[in-house]
Amino acid sequence: MRALSSLLPALLLTLQLGGCAALRPAPPPSPALAAMPAMGPVQRRLTLTPDASPQQARTLIMVVSLEADRLRAVLLTPYGQRLATLVRDARGSRYESGDAAVPGEAPLPVPADWLAARLEWCLWPLEALRQAFAGTPWSVARVGDSREIRHRGSLVARIRPADPRLGSPQRVLLDDRQGEYRLTIAPLKEDPP
Repeated sequence: MRALSSLLPALLLTLQLGGCAALRPAPPPSPALAAMPAMGPVQRRLTLTPDASPQQARTLIMVVSLEADRLRAVLLTPYGQRLATLVRDARGSRYESGDAAVPGEAPLPVPADWLAARLEWCLWPLEALRQAFAGTPWSVARVGDSREIRHRGSLVARIRPADPRLGSPQRVLLDDRQGEYRLTIAPLKEDPP
């Protein structure tokens, strides 16, 4: 009996943490890399803006390339130091350290899975996302001039324009309701709004 009572707090903590994890949606499925043509490096300005504190927006230079078996995004500081490389392939999503990385510190305030999924949502064709989400609790739809990503019917993110293209000079805006971030992907040089 005494052994059981000493295990009870650990068991309750495990159940509580498991319950919290159950409230978060499972990571979204990734569209097939084959749905996008292989593309050499494309440079963009990437701005991450937390909803809770917009003054802490972080702007980076991103060099994206798509290969037959992976998405690679080299993330640089505005001064050109490599902060990290985001890789999404058959093994999943991860950051690989860069020149400006601080040991033991996450290179960005968002997990690699989050950023990789959001880049896919912004850059992959709508039909590729529909195919990836088929048979899952995730869905994507074109609504006016934007695309909406939903999980079990609840809005997760809205992306404008509805049909972004990685190689084009257009600006892409992602409003992530789930992650409470805004993500802007823009040409390195663009006309002022």
